[in-house]
Amino acid sequence: MLKDATSSNAGNYVGNQSGPPVPAEEPPVKRRAQNFDLNDAYVEEDESRTDKIVFKLFGKQPNDFPADLRAQILNWLSHYPSDMESYIRPGCVILTIYLRLPNWMWDKINVDPAPWIENLISISTHGFWETGWLYARVQDRLTLSCNGRLMLVSPWRPVIGDKHQILCVTPIAAAYNSTANFSVRGFNIAQPTTKLLCIFGGKYLVQEATQKLHADTRIQQGPQCLTFSCSFPSTSGRGFIEVEDYDQSSICFPFVVAEESICCEIRMLEEKLNIIAFGDALEGREDLMASRSQALKFLHEIGWLLQRSHTRATSSKAPQQHHAVGFSAARFRWLLSFAVDQEWCGVVKMLLDTLFQGNIDVASPVDFVLGESLVFAAVNKRSKPLVACLLRYTTKSAPVGSGAVATPARFLFTPDMTGSSDITPLHVAATITNAAAVLDALTDDPQQLGIKTWKNARDATGYTPEDYARRRGHTSYIKMVENKINSRLPAAHVSVAMTTTGIAEKHTDDGRPRSTEQTVFDVEKSPPGCRQCVQLQHIAYRPCPNRFLSNRPAVLSLVAIAAVCVCVGLIMQSPPVIRGLPGPFLWNHIRWGPT
Repeated sequence: MLKDATSSNAGNYVGNQSGPPVPAEEPPVKRRAQNFDLNDAYVEEDESRTDKIVFKLFGKQPNDFPADLRAQILNWLSHYPSDMESYIRPGCVILTIYLRLPNWMWDKINVDPAPWIENLISISTHGFWETGWLYARVQDRLTLSCNGRLMLVSPWRPVIGDKHQILCVTPIAAAYNSTANFSVRGFNIAQPTTKLLCIFGGKYLVQEATQKLHADTRIQQGPQCLTFSCSFPSTSGRGFIEVEDYDQSSICFPFVVAEESICCEIRMLEEKLNIIAFGDALEGREDLMASRSQALKFLHEIGWLLQRSHTRATSSKAPQQHHAVGFSAARFRWLLSFAVDQEWCGVVKMLLDTLFQGNIDVASPVDFVLGESLVFAAVNKRSKPLVACLLRYTTKSAPVGSGAVATPARFLFTPDMTGSSDITPLHVAATITNAAAVLDALTDDPQQLGIKTWKNARDATGYTPEDYARRRGHTSYIKMVENKINSRLPAAHVSVAMTTTGIAEKHTDDGRPRSTEQTVFDVEKSPPGCRQCVQLQHIAYRPCPNRFLSNRPAVLSLVAIAAVCVCVGLIMQSPPVIRGLPGPFLWNHIRWGPT
């Protein structure tokens, strides 16, 4: 059903050449929400999504576009787009603009696009939008204007057959500087009037009629499959695969171009994105569709982030000229939490590298990432590869160490980093079951902090990770760490320092010093814990019998004289052997005194 735009309320604004009052909306309210086993993250109450607006301009050439086209689009949409990119095709110039807008804004444009199109015409500079025919399609609505006057607004309906639908695309991630073989499956994608487009980096890499790509040229009732190959340059970024009809009605699906290690991890989402794999069963379908929506959102968001990196690498302009706002911390936190939830080491490392390159709108990258408790999340998921990846992640922006040389620390994450109540990842691993592999990674860090703090790191209650493991009965954990300590750490020793404290000297009459007290040995030792105090006090005040004589030299001399006397007495009592004397000789038979 066509609607004459001149009879609508929106058409009244064209006659006086004034822009329509586009309803203003407040920014979405933010709330706290739990997000993928990580710290609470701020998310938008009305989330944003990625979609596109297609303009077909008759009688225009690509060089007719004004230099401030991007600024005009941002001004037209009240600077709400957080990300935007456009593609231009010659002929009857077709301008496709991909935008990330709040859901409420997409809904308002889709319900009544007339005031929005008229506002775009009113802010035109140099008459670009005011001259000639302008066809615009926004989601399921299309408009047509001529010489700045809106002629009609109509809901879009397919002219031939039913609407197109893409069920799955493989692969969803391709390595840069390589050739990828794509397969697209869906309904009504191989119609006589449709064509397949592959766009990346502002260019159309593939433009083919779908009938040439489909093996069976007859129109099928079931899913159809299109296959084609595409080569990519040596830069990362995001692209789209589109199936377009002659009336510019099209469906699109995103894909990313990155390093092979990152692509291998992202391709794990293909099963979640494949609607064909869901089957006809209704049970659990809602959960499957919710999981697919999350995976598609991740693909769009990681695509926007990679596209920013691509723009920085390929353009000489300042980043502010390409992006209205920075990549927000909330969006980055969601991407990071999703990657941690999937246990993707390569994607997590890439995200951290992007953060420390200054591409995220945060005040301090170090404070931001340390506040996310990534190591705790990896331990709770019992992911040994992710724990090992984080403990070995290095950055020049790490906090400065306390050593003599003031150089930045190489490692950002450590196994002894504390969370709430002074809990460390070692404490968490010691308490949970089936965490031997995670504990092995925590005690195998490059700095050997794990085995050094296993018995020393105390939480707010005074317990160490070893205490927690013993209380939970995890003797295998204790034995494993003990073996590492014995094999890697040197044998413990006590250092004794002799000092002159406690030595009181007195002088004799001739001026020579005379010591009156024994020298005291001070054993330097680290302050004991609370539970060791009672034991040390008991040892300190326990009577020692060997102290009596060692602390009294005079008594020791008397004991020595007494021992000599005893020995003489024994000799006197023993009978000596004298030759020529009959009988035994006794000392007491000798006469003494005057005879």
